[in-house]
Amino acid sequence: MSNTSLRVRVAIPHYFRERSGGTGYGSGKPGARFERCLALGRCLAALLALERSTEDLVLNIGQRVLECAGPLQFGDKHRLASISLDLHLFTSEGHQLEEAIRPYADRLTLHSVSLEDPRQLPLAARDFLIQAEPVLDLALYLEDDLVIGDPLFFDKQAWFLAGCEHKAVLMPHRYERIPGQAGQRLLVDGPLRSEFIGRFTTPQAAVGRGRFWDGQEIVFDRTANPHSGLFCLSNSQVMQLRGQSLPKQGFVGPLETAATLTALRFFAVLKPALPHRQFHWVEHGHPSFQSYAKQWPQA
Repeated sequence: MSNTSLRVRVAIPHYFRERSGGTGYGSGKPGARFERCLALGRCLAALLALERSTEDLVLNIGQRVLECAGPLQFGDKHRLASISLDLHLFTSEGHQLEEAIRPYADRLTLHSVSLEDPRQLPLAARDFLIQAEPVLDLALYLEDDLVIGDPLFFDKQAWFLAGCEHKAVLMPHRYERIPGQAGQRLLVDGPLRSEFIGRFTTPQAAVGRGRFWDGQEIVFDRTANPHSGLFCLSNSQVMQLRGQSLPKQGFVGPLETAATLTALRFFAVLKPALPHRQFHWVEHGHPSFQSYAKQWPQA
């Protein structure tokens, strides 16, 4: 990674097959095809919107030519001027939402993986991400219903990874909007039972802090729930994992193992402290936790 450019490889497992009775995951809920299409489309569109170029073009209609718009002027010299994505989508045996993928077909590489158990698809995407050549600046694993709305998502990841000398991984808070509550969000990855999370890590508040280049001082916790549906690693962390036996089970199911235990087994996993949650959060684009906002009492 240079001071001005960043290259990111992204791997997304994608599976949809409606089943009677559902599976507990959005990928198998009956009657959810439209919602899953919308979530995947938003996921891909938001990702591609994070790309940046130092040069843009102007359509000169009068002269019927393309003109260079000139270099962008950023308000902060620390902002990365260029971000490019190498995007890979993993599917299994045709169980995919073609209508959602089609508009982005020329922007991604589609991998069809033959698996006896499609629940292993996240692990296949994870393994590709770690082994793919050449190693790029960042490697992002992302579930197919997450929407990154922060244009500085990769700036923050690069800043954090450099600041901790690649010893930790930064997970965002995952949220859903609560209907009818004027923008109130439900942070869906709250604390897990202490006897469970204690098998993997020891939660601790305020284990680190840093001042982002926009002036914010951010406090980070060793979280009591490291799951976010994604992980982002630096190139040196990817190289470190290449010499390890990556977990195939051990944290709930294969989906959660790929997204969480891959990083948690080898690195400290931090999230912004709750007062700083907006610094790094992502939207769960196919809401499945909203009902708890009405069912569970407030503590």
